[in-house]
Amino acid sequence: MSVSMFHKLRSFVLTTAVLSTLFAVTVLAQTPPATDPPPSDPNVRAGESADRAAERLNEEGKKLVASGKYEEALDKFRASLKLFPLSNAIFNIGSMLYTLKQYEDAHPYLEQTLKAPLDPRQREIVLSYLDNVGQALKLSHAPVVVESNPPGGTVIVNTKELPFVTPTRVMIPFGTTDVTVQVAGFKPQTVVVSSSRVNPPKDIRVRLERDEPDAQVSLRCPQGSDVFVDGTMRGFELVRDRMLIGQHVARCGKTMDTKAFERVITVRSGANAFDFSNVTK
Repeated sequence: MSVSMFHKLRSFVLTTAVLSTLFAVTVLAQTPPATDPPPSDPNVRAGESADRAAERLNEEGKKLVASGKYEEALDKFRASLKLFPLSNAIFNIGSMLYTLKQYEDAHPYLEQTLKAPLDPRQREIVLSYLDNVGQALKLSHAPVVVESNPPGGTVIVNTKELPFVTPTRVMIPFGTTDVTVQVAGFKPQTVVVSSSRVNPPKDIRVRLERDEPDAQVSLRCPQGSDVFVDGTMRGFELVRDRMLIGQHVARCGKTMDTKAFERVITVRSGANAFDFSNVTK
């Protein structure tokens, strides 16, 4: 699930693997409007909005943490975040995964927490958790920033989909790793990363191409003219190529007998033929 906004900062559950102690830190944030919950979600009570149910589940999780029931608490926090993007639920998931020594899974939630409006003490705590995660994984992983154009891409490391979208920092295992970035309406792109402790991975930046249907196009201009489509030269006199379905601007260049001219062409599914070879102006 992708969460791009933080709402309703109330308190963080801070745990340590040694003391399993419950702390409370309070900050203020704007309260978003109530939203309707998914109609079949078993965690929502009758007449309860999604954001209120998320708050309740988060509080129930905190009580389970105080009782040392970390696995059950983790389930509550995950259910809370599934309903509504509570920033404290994001941290609490990372905190539980950290306490359970699932460091690779904890990392993205702790990183995402840093995007919340934290006070200095809260930021210090989260950075301390992240530093400990880095130390625990330093023999097997390295942090990498993944960016995409357009942003908001889902990141998949090998076969594991990460919970937050680009731009984001992820832990890449040493060895050969496939990092895939995908955005709806664009062709997914996979980068193969080969790394080791001696040769750590570099940050990843990808530019995604639109995943739109195309069709075969034959475009003929007067003899001797250059052929441009949407400002890009595609060849001379006759161009056969695949183009995206929709409108394009075709330009035939100047020749000894003709002036340069442009025409709007509409590419439709199937075969398309545009013949401007007899244009004399």
